[in-house]
Amino acid sequence: MKMLKQFTGLLLAAAAALFALPAAAHAAGGQPRIVLNASGVEGQYILRLEEFGSRFESVQFTIAIDRDVPAPQVKWEDDSPAHFQQVDTRKENGKTVLTVYIDRLRPIANSGSADLAALTFSQQLPASAFAVGGDMLALDENQEETLFSSPSLSVSGVSAGDPEAPPSSGNPSLSGSSGRDSGESKNSDSPEEPIEKTVLLWEEASSGHTSDIGGKKALSIRVLEGQVISSQIFLQAQRQGLLLRLDYDDFVWTFDTTKGIDIPSSRVFYDLSVKPLHFRNLSAAVEKSDLMQFEVAYSGELPCPATLSCRAGSSYAGETVHLSYYNEKEASLDFQESARVTTDGWVDFAFTHASRYVVSQKDLWSLSSQPAAGAGIGAAASPVIVAPEDTVADAGQDASEPEPEPEPQSSSSAPEEEPEEEDAAPTAGRDTRRDGNVIPLLILFLSAAAAAILLLQMRAGKKHRYRR
Repeated sequence: MKMLKQFTGLLLAAAAALFALPAAAHAAGGQPRIVLNASGVEGQYILRLEEFGSRFESVQFTIAIDRDVPAPQVKWEDDSPAHFQQVDTRKENGKTVLTVYIDRLRPIANSGSADLAALTFSQQLPASAFAVGGDMLALDENQEETLFSSPSLSVSGVSAGDPEAPPSSGNPSLSGSSGRDSGESKNSDSPEEPIEKTVLLWEEASSGHTSDIGGKKALSIRVLEGQVISSQIFLQAQRQGLLLRLDYDDFVWTFDTTKGIDIPSSRVFYDLSVKPLHFRNLSAAVEKSDLMQFEVAYSGELPCPATLSCRAGSSYAGETVHLSYYNEKEASLDFQESARVTTDGWVDFAFTHASRYVVSQKDLWSLSSQPAAGAGIGAAASPVIVAPEDTVADAGQDASEPEPEPEPQSSSSAPEEEPEEEDAAPTAGRDTRRDGNVIPLLILFLSAAAAAILLLQMRAGKKHRYRR
């Protein structure tokens, strides 16, 4: 019987190892990115997560600063009292170590990336001062742990512009600064190369092209990659009664400074660059009718009313399209405005706030409650719910795989349905691909082990009877 107990113990240990191995393999997969972006306010960085699975509801990670500084002021992006959110500060060998704890009852990043908090320090810190301080621990809704041993850190700071320099000089590329499009992830002790944004000053901007727009004089500025807009440009444009036109290629801002501007005294610059997004859950929410998804680097109230012109493409000329704001706190798309695409393929929307948005062909909001086109922010329409990115991605892959290759997929269509049933069970944090491989092996292993145990029991029973 002792041998039987030992064998059973080994069997259980082997079974546990089989379950543990896939979890370790999953943790070794895609690595999340911790991002710190200079916000434009003195001493302030926006803390962000990129490539972070929407199945995770809790996370813990550490950021080290290479000098002794006071604890930062923390303003959480989603400050719901239902969340536990905390940044602990400790001093260690002349460094300042920040440990971030977040625990929520819903996904931290509904679409795989999210701003977490604004960290405001008592002094201006360069991008090179920050590094990842250790591993990242994430938990899903079932409290299953995933350890990321080498999350990367991307930091974008700011350097002052040179009034003597031409507009084309001193503008480093921002490629990879947000973490979404950067290359391989680095080890925790080797952060990505810090990015320095360049502040475009009035001395450079004032030499831009002037024109007449709607009876008002407009100053047009071609904004290069890596440039951010000094708040002084808005102030000077207002003093001269100018419209301010900022050209970012496929997106063009037109700010009407003549209507008054509101800029906090602590704000140094605005990063108004517009980045395309490609989230499957946003596309699914508008029934795959999205013309574009985009995110403004700056998030918050704009300094004055603005129009954002978006290049939709001449193939959509004459169509009416619909702008919605991605409300990540409520996981919804809130209707903003409907507008018609011009003959040259551009569409204009009114803005007073910057964040994430979707432009769709389908009108999925309540027609009875929609305001007239041009109503802008504050439109009272029924929101469209946005499901977590991971759930939509899994369902989308299962549904779309048979379409491009119907013949090869037809023979394996039945097994492909099994992961959907697994997703529907209360084990949402588990990777369905590994379950499909492990469970059959485990069943086979347990069957063989059960036969061995039965054989041992029979032999043990015989020996017992013989001793009688």
